[in-house]
Amino acid sequence: MTLNPILTSPWLLVDLGAPHRVAGWPIVGPAWGTARHIAWLQVRDADLPPGRDPVDFFHQQAAFAGIPAEIGLMTAAEIAGFRCCASSHDDLVVEALATAGLSNGESVQPGAAGSATGWRAGTVNSLLWVNVTLSEAAMLEAIAIVAQARTAAIMDLGLSLADGRRLTGTGTDCILVASKLDASTQSHCGLHTALGRLVGETSYRAFQAAITPHCITPH
Repeated sequence: MTLNPILTSPWLLVDLGAPHRVAGWPIVGPAWGTARHIAWLQVRDADLPPGRDPVDFFHQQAAFAGIPAEIGLMTAAEIAGFRCCASSHDDLVVEALATAGLSNGESVQPGAAGSATGWRAGTVNSLLWVNVTLSEAAMLEAIAIVAQARTAAIMDLGLSLADGRRLTGTGTDCILVASKLDASTQSHCGLHTALGRLVGETSYRAFQAAITPHCITPH
């Protein structure tokens, strides 16, 4: 696999090997830009009391540990439970990495926000890697498909909030997509394309594997 995540608790590190085009909404780093090093930091509630800037906290911890992190994610979920999946079709290769916790689970169904109870602190974070260069439109399509895969994986487990609404995600989920630079360009990534199918199916398997333990053994 290309991602080859390295677990060195409380860090999960990914070196893409070269700068990639990256899009998403990380807590540290650009929402749209280039990056090679991506890092997850596992935190406790006590690490981020009211008033502490999470971005500053991440930078401080990364500097102390000597972690090269152009892109940074944080979660209170157990990062040792990360899961990776890979798929290929002809010359296309897709890899997905996910970590999951469901304490702040939410639903897009109408209702009162913040009603999740009984789950261990965490969030659902993911990184999708593709071995081609995605156009701007294709990058956005890929993000949309990863979001579909995450929601489908959660809903297939049948989890509900205290008010009965079906869980569809959490309030702090993060999705990142990384595509190679200077490779063959894909202008589109919809579900009717081979690449879009790979993105959806691979992401779904990674999310399902990372999320399932939370359904089997609630915290």
